[in-house]
This record gives sequence, structure tokens and C-alpha cells, in this order.
Amino acid sequence: MSQGLAGGNDESTTEVRQVLPSAGDEQRAHLAERIMNRFDLQKGEQEIFDLINQKAYLGGILIAGLGLFWWVLITGGNDDITVATSFLFGMNFSQVAVTVGLFGLISSGAKSINREQGQLLPSLVSGAMLIVCGFFILEPFIYGLMGDITIETGLWRTGRLVVLFTGVTFCASYLVEAYLLFWLKTFFESEGIVLAPLEEPEPAIASPPALLE
Repeated sequence: MSQGLAGGNDESTTEVRQVLPSAGDEQRAHLAERIMNRFDLQKGEQEIFDLINQKAYLGGILIAGLGLFWWVLITGGNDDITVATSFLFGMNFSQVAVTVGLFGLISSGAKSINREQGQLLPSLVSGAMLIVCGFFILEPFIYGLMGDITIETGLWRTGRLVVLFTGVTFCASYLVEAYLLFWLKTFFESEGIVLAPLEEPEPAIASPPALLE
């Protein structure tokens, strides 16, 4: 079955649901509709391909960059990680960095994918992880102000954690978006649906003014 659709409008998503009558297919059609609305798809299939390529490309760049960042500035950052361990569980700086990276990755990924699912628990977990990450990030700076370590060391640790958290947050977001777009492409292909570009209305041509005699 092949169905031509104009992307990015209410008519296209209505037609998606019409060609999928069963309950399971109805849920998949609603998910496809939400993904289409999220990315405002208006240029047809090629726009989906371009977005998948762009999101996966940026995600790959961030993965490689974070790996190098970890290797050079976390494990080899010229810092005595045994000094000023965390208030929570007595973790050293390296363990704190691992926790911030994992929690940031899970929090951002859960928040991004839950936009299409509308579940309560993933958002609660994401928010809790965000607070824990914020505590770990600010803790070295506070230790520096309190004199447990030098202010320079505190800022150096906090700065690295900020970069790490920001990187994993964007990386998770890009990868989740690439996955959602890939799912949408696979869904259209399996159902024989062709997403056509949205036709732009032709501009009205103004008639010339009447000449006065």
C-alpha cells in the first residue's frame, strides 16, 4: 500500500491514522504524528534523511569530543582527586565526574524521549538526576570558598564538570532525536507511506490599477 502525504500539516497526520485502523497501529500513528509536529516536517522524505544525518553527525562529534575531554582533562587533569571528596558517599573527583556524566546522559535522554511518550516517571527521574548533577557540579566551588581546597582548584573542577554535563546533555538529545527520526522513516517505509513536500500556495498576482481617462 502506498500513500502520498503532504508533510507538516493536520491533513497529513489525519491520513496517517486513516491508513492504520488497528489499536496498535493507531498508537504508532499518534507517535508518528507527534514526531512530525516536533520537527515541523514540511519538505518531504528528504528532510527526514537530512535531519537524521545532521543529528547523528553532531552526536558522533560530541561522543568523540567527550572521549578526548575525559582522557585529557578528567583522568589527566593534574589534580589530586583524593583531596576534598564529595559529601555524598565520599566519592573522589573521578567518581563524581562519572556520576555527572551518566546522570546527565540519562536525564537528558529520558526528558527528550518522554516528550513523545507523556509518562510521569521518566520526567520525575530526570528532574531528580538534574538536581544531583547540580549539587556535584557546584560542590568543588563551594569547597574552594570554604578553604578545603584552593579557589583555583575548585573552579577548575567545577568548570570541567560543567563542560562534561553540557556535552552529555546535548549528545543525548541529538542521539534521541536521530533515533526518533529513524523510527519515523522506518515506520513510513514499513507502511508504504510516502511523505510528500508541503505545497506552498502560489502568490497572488495583483491586477494593474485601472487607468483614469
